[in-house]
Amino acid sequence: MTPRQPSGDDPGHPAHPLWHHYAGTPLSLLVALVCALAIAGIWLTTLQRIAFEREQAVAAAMQSNSSIAIAFEQQAFRTLKAAEQVAAFVREQYLRQGARIPLRQWADQRVIREEMFTIVSVVDEAGDVVSSSRAIGKVNYADRAFFQAQRDATHDKLFVSAPVLGRVSGRWQVPMSLRITRPDGGFGGVVVMSVDPANFTDFHRQADLGHQGLLELTGLDGIVRGRKASGQSSFGLEARTLAWFQRQAAAPQGDFVDSGAAVDGITRIVSYRTMEGYPLMVTVGTAHAEEMAPVLQRRASYLAVAGSASAALLVFAGLLILVLARQRTVTKALRASEALFRATFHQAAMGIAHVAPDGRILGANEKFCRMLGYDSDELRARTVFDLSDDSVRDEARHFLAQRLAAPSPALSPEIEKPYRRKDGSILWVCEALGVVKDAHGRPSFLVAVAQDITARKDLETRLSHDARHDALTDLPNRLMFQDRFAQVLESAQRHGRRAAVLFLDLDGFKTVNDSHGHAAGDLLLQQTARRLEGCVRAEDTVSRFGGDEFGIVLATVTREQDCERVATKILQALSLPFDLDGTEVHISASVGVALFPVHGHDLATLVAHADTAMYAAKHGGKNRFSWGPVAED
Repeated sequence: MTPRQPSGDDPGHPAHPLWHHYAGTPLSLLVALVCALAIAGIWLTTLQRIAFEREQAVAAAMQSNSSIAIAFEQQAFRTLKAAEQVAAFVREQYLRQGARIPLRQWADQRVIREEMFTIVSVVDEAGDVVSSSRAIGKVNYADRAFFQAQRDATHDKLFVSAPVLGRVSGRWQVPMSLRITRPDGGFGGVVVMSVDPANFTDFHRQADLGHQGLLELTGLDGIVRGRKASGQSSFGLEARTLAWFQRQAAAPQGDFVDSGAAVDGITRIVSYRTMEGYPLMVTVGTAHAEEMAPVLQRRASYLAVAGSASAALLVFAGLLILVLARQRTVTKALRASEALFRATFHQAAMGIAHVAPDGRILGANEKFCRMLGYDSDELRARTVFDLSDDSVRDEARHFLAQRLAAPSPALSPEIEKPYRRKDGSILWVCEALGVVKDAHGRPSFLVAVAQDITARKDLETRLSHDARHDALTDLPNRLMFQDRFAQVLESAQRHGRRAAVLFLDLDGFKTVNDSHGHAAGDLLLQQTARRLEGCVRAEDTVSRFGGDEFGIVLATVTREQDCERVATKILQALSLPFDLDGTEVHISASVGVALFPVHGHDLATLVAHADTAMYAAKHGGKNRFSWGPVAED
């Protein structure tokens, strides 16, 4: 405590001898020492505050860039998964139909709707293009890396090549290929799709990385697939000299400050991640100068405050007011930063929710609320399991538990699952869960990033249906007929039951088609399909093979008379007149019947005998049915 200074005019309070000691040189030194200590304390506090805010700004930028890197990784993952699905579909059709698959027709009719793929081609084992979505001449890809990699591959995975100059398009492309394996296990060629490198960095438009931001997709082979840096696009560059590529060998993901010497000389705060399931890595960077600009502005203010405080140390009250004013400035800046975070969170193009480890929804952005039709308060009263469709609720619990456990390289970073909207409709999403841990390494909460993929799921359903159904009548086609018949035969053999197959050909169809036109013929086939469906049970299968030929599988047959009854019912149904837009026509049918196990024990024999019986009925006068030949034991 500072001694009270007595008044020299007060005789009742003589000056204390100690005061005389302080009034000389020792007091001046003490005051100087106190001032020096106070000034040193002010500057130490100021410099610590500046250093702290710099560290906080870098940490915040790293956290933000890490979140953007996760979102960029998910977009790249979905792009590659979409490529795999299209390639797998084309491969399946090629193995079934050969080089006749109508790739160009599918592209024109938008059966293949992925806009990112500039061209989709099938290449045989010699490297020659045998089918393509674009009209091209004779092209051979045997010397291309995407062909050689799949030729020598021992696993069925999508190969993402380094950018090459396209031989058809004449433009730089990133080829992605999937191996075609023949039924005997040999190499049968590849399905290859070409993607513009700019598509990989199109995510730059969704993420606010500043004027000098960096977004990059790099292969672990050391070649850049696509880069967007300071607004300039590039690809095919050497990546081995990049700091993040070198760090990736030791740590699959990380954050650091890079000098930019290997890119464009711009110092950036960089976050990188290695993609799970693909030999690729994503990198996100923001300019260090842009991130530090607010901190530098406050630094100048802090230095001015420290200087003023040092010069006006004796005016303690003024200094205190000034410090409080600066504190309010800092608080305002923090609130502005929080407001910016909330604005970014709610304006994100994807649905984002914060989820507690037990599944409770802690908060969600506006996109997530709109996707599900709930407001934020309604969502906070629910869990992610309450929103999940009943069919996948247990799977959703298992996926969340896996993400909370120790990470596994085999675990996919995302899951495709259905949600039940508030109005009861189904919302399909591709959802990724990222775990946020506390200072002790324990899971604090999860960040769920969901993208609406309902349209793609609908497309997959349509593609699956179109591949197994006749386009004119919507009946199962020959492929689905064979699958159904094989299942029926397996069940009949296992349970000792009978089953039957009927082949029928329309008598007089060609006359109707030639006399009244193809439109009338198509209408006649559609009406025939509906009548045939009315002649069988729900468990039986009616299919159209093409032209005016149909096949029917009877799943269970008690006795031979059941087949005769169905055949007679079909003949009677088709003998009734058909109304083709006001024109009445008459036709009949020739039906061949083969019964398991009387006429055969396997699919090929029964189908052949039913076909033979149908022609026997046609040669026997038409409008009748005939039994197939009895199988030899």
